Amino acid sequence: MGHTRRVWVALLAAGALYLVWLRLGGPGIPCPFHLATGLLCPGCGVTTMLVALSRLDIRAAFAANAFLLCTLPLLAFELVHEWRRCAAGRPQPRWNQILLAVYGGGLLLFGVLRNLPL
Repeated sequence: MGHTRRVWVALLAAGALYLVWLRLGGPGIPCPFHLATGLLCPGCGVTTMLVALSRLDIRAAFAANAFLLCTLPLLAFELVHEWRRCAAGRPQPRWNQILLAVYGGGLLLFGVLRNLPL
């Protein structure tokens, strides 16, 4: 097994063990931004969202982090695209740079909007 494959297997195994730990009631990793400011960062709720998805509880996953839940297909596409692109040694295409910039802007906007009182 090559080095890259061993790294991916180790990361997947660690992620699976962490998910089991969380499902058994273990504490998650606290967000330093939330601890320091009391505000929710764009990534707050990701762990809760993933645990809810592991239970197939879409409603709870949406409540935890709606933006990331709704963009998971895009993130999966991007991960596969970047992996294949890097493996082939090709440069990042312009459309992909624009897509990532727009996604980053959307993530920042979500971070602001989720902290506004309704």
